[in-house]
Amino acid sequence: MSDTFALDAEKRVITGKKVRSIREDGYIPAVISEKNKESINVRVPYVPLQKAYNAVGMGQPIALSVEKKKYLVMIKDVHVDPAKNTIMHVAFHAVNAKDPVESEVRVHIEGDVPAERDGNFLVRQNDVVTVKGLPADLPDMVVVMADSLINPGDSITVADIVPIKDIEIITEPEAQLAVVTEPTAQEEEPEETEDVDASDVPAANGGEESESEEKSE
Repeated sequence: MSDTFALDAEKRVITGKKVRSIREDGYIPAVISEKNKESINVRVPYVPLQKAYNAVGMGQPIALSVEKKKYLVMIKDVHVDPAKNTIMHVAFHAVNAKDPVESEVRVHIEGDVPAERDGNFLVRQNDVVTVKGLPADLPDMVVVMADSLINPGDSITVADIVPIKDIEIITEPEAQLAVVTEPTAQEEEPEETEDVDASDVPAANGGEESESEEKSE
């Protein structure tokens, strides 16, 4: 687990299509939702928000200060402009430091894969798993060892994840994370055939058509 990332925000009254002006000023419109409480509209400076998102993603808590009030939040949803790849809106979810929460964390395969040294490939089937724990205990990632990936067909599952104290793995134990496959044989390209003009093909009777046959057509 990494240190809790800190982020500052300000309350906002601008909503709807007018939030464009917020982005033009270098901020991102965001909302904080909290169980049994009314949501709070805020704006967050773009650059610090981008750094926080790159650092913790959606799996780690953030210490969010809104003027004089502090919240422990996790990023619930991020709206990204697909053309510009820039953040357009963020939804935060306020959590209680004393209550366990579920979070998606990435899977890290530790060590060299023996099968890859023999020319085989490792196909990743799941890059993240869901875990549960106190916000302060949530890990940056979970680890599985690569040394059992030796032959084609060998795989690692959620059950192979190295246990983490005070963290429960929610994803089903039998869910595959990666499997070794053999390289697929490349299909041979068909031999090129020479184009033949129809006039070069002999007639069906084995000889050239007679002049009388040509006139009858």
